[in-house]
Amino acid sequence: MKKVILSLVLALLFINLAKAQTIINVFAKEGKIFVKYNNGKSKEIVSTGYNTEIAFSKVKNFVVYQRIERKSKTKEEEGQESYDQLSIRLFNLKTNKDTVLFTTCLDGIGGTQPSYANSKIYPNNNLCGIESPMLSKDGERLYFQTAGWATCPAIHYYNLNTRQLVFFKAGWLQKVTAAGVQIEITGIDSENQKGRFTQNCLFDVNGNLIKELSEKEF
Repeated sequence: MKKVILSLVLALLFINLAKAQTIINVFAKEGKIFVKYNNGKSKEIVSTGYNTEIAFSKVKNFVVYQRIERKSKTKEEEGQESYDQLSIRLFNLKTNKDTVLFTTCLDGIGGTQPSYANSKIYPNNNLCGIESPMLSKDGERLYFQTAGWATCPAIHYYNLNTRQLVFFKAGWLQKVTAAGVQIEITGIDSENQKGRFTQNCLFDVNGNLIKELSEKEF
């Protein structure tokens, strides 16, 4: 009987301990990455370099973050199209393994070259000026936009299952939700002579148009 009671006590102890160690958030402080537990405690998981959190997936149990690898010497100069070089990384909270997913350019040079570089769908050699990184709700795709054309950025996603970069759309990335990917695109309405306009559109994960959301003329 005593053994049964002891086993029950130990089981309850382990259950409570597991609950106390549930990660509820991720944040950066002074260039370091921390996770926060539901008991209010925090733990530093990344200390090397200067880092910024991007996303935390409770579904997949990982953290995506970016690290400054090299700073542009001309970034603050007016009229210069200059960018820091960043590495986009994934920290697996189960294995404590840190993986570089891809890197961006330094002032237009270097960084990961996507398979579709310098093609009809993407005019650049590399990924430069990464902005608005957003993780899909299932934790399988990291969407982001980079420098693209004179009129708008290019939107890509990184498939975390296949470890591949994929070109998504031309436009401005707005939101990534369970309903789809919201993008603001520009166009010229020659038929109704409205001139140039912006249009918010909702696409599915494969880039198919679900519906138009709103229109704003200018």
